[in-house]
Amino acid sequence: MAVVWPAVRLAVWLAVWLAGRTLRRHPGSALGALVTLVVAAAMVSAFWFVIDSAERARPPVERYAGVPLVVGTGGVAGAIPPELVAAVKELPEVGAAVPEITFPVGPGAGGHGWSSARLTPFRLVAGRPPRAAGEVVVDTTTPETDVGDRVTVEPVGVGDQVKVEAAGVVRSHRVVGVAAAAGPWRHQRALFFTDDHAAALAGRGTGVDALGVYPRPGVGMAALEAVVGRAVAPYAGGGVRIATGAARALEEGNGLATGSLNAPWFLLGTTVLVATGMVAAALGLSVRRRGRELAVLRAIGAYPRQLRRMLLAEGLILAAVATAGGVPLGALAAPVIADRLRDFGTLGTAFELTYRPQPALWTLAFTVAVALAASLMAGARTSRIRPGDALGEAPQEGRRIGRGRLLTGLALAAVATVLSALQLGQVTDFGGQVGTLLAQFLMFALVVAAAGLVAPWAVLAAGRLVRGAVGRVSRVGGFLATANVLFNHRRFAGAVGAITLGVTLAGVVTGTQSFYDWRAAARAAGEITAGHVLLSDTGLSPELLRDGAVGLRAMPVTMDGRTTDATVVTGDVTRALGLPVRGRPLNDLREGEVALRESLAARTGAAPGTRVRIRFPGSREPATYTVAAVYRDTSELASLLFPGLDGTAAHLAGGPYLRIYTHGEAAHPAALTRQEYVGHKALENAGRNRVLPYVAVLIALFSLVAAVNGLCLALFDRGREFVGMRRLGMGRGQVTRMACWESVLTVVPVLVLALAATVWTVLVCAASEPGGLAALVSFIPFGWLAPLGAGAILAALAGSVLAVRAAMRDERQALL
Repeated sequence: MAVVWPAVRLAVWLAVWLAGRTLRRHPGSALGALVTLVVAAAMVSAFWFVIDSAERARPPVERYAGVPLVVGTGGVAGAIPPELVAAVKELPEVGAAVPEITFPVGPGAGGHGWSSARLTPFRLVAGRPPRAAGEVVVDTTTPETDVGDRVTVEPVGVGDQVKVEAAGVVRSHRVVGVAAAAGPWRHQRALFFTDDHAAALAGRGTGVDALGVYPRPGVGMAALEAVVGRAVAPYAGGGVRIATGAARALEEGNGLATGSLNAPWFLLGTTVLVATGMVAAALGLSVRRRGRELAVLRAIGAYPRQLRRMLLAEGLILAAVATAGGVPLGALAAPVIADRLRDFGTLGTAFELTYRPQPALWTLAFTVAVALAASLMAGARTSRIRPGDALGEAPQEGRRIGRGRLLTGLALAAVATVLSALQLGQVTDFGGQVGTLLAQFLMFALVVAAAGLVAPWAVLAAGRLVRGAVGRVSRVGGFLATANVLFNHRRFAGAVGAITLGVTLAGVVTGTQSFYDWRAAARAAGEITAGHVLLSDTGLSPELLRDGAVGLRAMPVTMDGRTTDATVVTGDVTRALGLPVRGRPLNDLREGEVALRESLAARTGAAPGTRVRIRFPGSREPATYTVAAVYRDTSELASLLFPGLDGTAAHLAGGPYLRIYTHGEAAHPAALTRQEYVGHKALENAGRNRVLPYVAVLIALFSLVAAVNGLCLALFDRGREFVGMRRLGMGRGQVTRMACWESVLTVVPVLVLALAATVWTVLVCAASEPGGLAALVSFIPFGWLAPLGAGAILAALAGSVLAVRAAMRDERQALL
């Protein structure tokens, strides 16, 4: 052991020394891998900061900070029936039970009855409480922002008139008071009306949204929770629950995550996988470009295992440097990612980003693991290096890329063309809707793969096409650049393939996703027989339901023990929607009957005449209903359809509508024509399907980084060539312009190829739908492709300038 340990230390020291010398003397050989590692570490740490903050943070209690116990239903409006409110008030341990009604009055603002102001508590700092309809008390944050969507008065003070939008109706109110919260109040805004006016504005039935419970003096929290829990127990099956402590934040809608964290975890996993491949490719390219140097080491007696240890040491050094640079960049990117996830609905408005050391440590572990794995894969090549390779390497310049790649790409393009022709000509339905989708997916994959394979020849063809024009614009740099691209295009093939694959994938995925969003919206709008559809973020008041109009409300219910969504209709739904129905018409549903969506009926085995047990929010017992009809799946209706509410759901009979369908002219500003409704539904669908396009763009960004790295590394290796040009009389500016022209002639043709592939796939999709060709241009994702293309060109130009300067930093040494 005394002899082995010094030998091990010597071997490690020698590997680290060689790695350090290599990186210091030849920084260009590892710069590409370092840049990729930095980008990977930045993205991974950014996602990890967000996920760590979301998983460890606790939602702040604001609205219910002044009440120790809250009876709620997790945000279901009006779900607490009056009999439960009365039962809780009569408990001897309860000192007070305050009903709460909450309804939206604008972005981030909620309306309430003044009696519930004590739940926070709010106290007046100016003016008086509201005493009549048309009067409002605002909180102290309101003067800095708008109240509702159409407020123009700023600042807001006692005596001012403000316009408040509630349930789709804008009403003028006079500010009679300003109230301040006793504790922190950052994520919400509140407006207070009289209790009766608040109920009218909210359009509720007899139920309330929540119930704040205070104990009598001398009653402890444990005793209060026990007695209220026993009173609430019969309603637990209807979603009623009690909340204390931090759980009160969930009842006030101040939760951190309104959805699951599947989206950020999925994006993080995609980043890890793509980054691993890109880092491995970058390190492999670095080793390949240093093949002659490694052969020299083999010639002077180095063993393959020593070279592998050297590469592992290089990987560790690069990982440490990349983590040191990537984690701060990730900390800067984390707020941007958090904002996007808020838009997704994954994170609530109360989410706050925190920075702890654990994500940085995990990022370090990831970076080290990826760098070591990539070094091992690159080190496997060292065993095949022979000492004789140091005498010289066969020149690769001027050789053509193998014909097999071109033929493979053309073959894939031919198969994609055949599939496209079959779909455009509607020769076959591919076995139904599922078969058609599979055929389209195969066509998309073939187009992307074909574009990546034939990209070098696209660059070659474009170079020949613009050769004369570029030579006239730049007689020295442009002429030499086109000559290099045409003769030595092998050196650009790797970068060309990465750019083409990344941008084409992003364009195809985002473009086809836009089409599918539009198609789903167009089909939904095609089911509408009404002339206009009314929509509002604050709901729609029953007073907007005029003669012949049809209103739809939504709520969660439990059918045979399974939670699902339901639609409650007011009016003749057949005047609004035209749907195929099995059983009785939807406008002929009677009391005690329900209609089911086809997918729900198939899943549960229900059919017209089947008896089902349905429990509504806040109900003590489920009610038995008879299935009278089964209608085709549609996004306009939920899984169940009720003609009205009574019996055990009487307390829910009221509230604003989700949508109102009207015939004839609609003067309401929220009314949309059918064509406008298609656009609205398309945006709505896109909001639910945003993760996949973001994954495609994430892959595209990594591909661009890898491509620019490949271009820059190729320039680093041409130091002797550049210095030779300088000896022949070329200026540094001319050499730099030549390299920039090479980058432009490499990047621009593949961007055009990616755009053509995107247009191809979108065209095939659009031509399969009536009216799709009219919206073809809107399906092409210029909003994604333009920034990616511009970023690729700018990054290639900047990298070219820096690489040429670095390659010529010591002209005398370069000629030795």
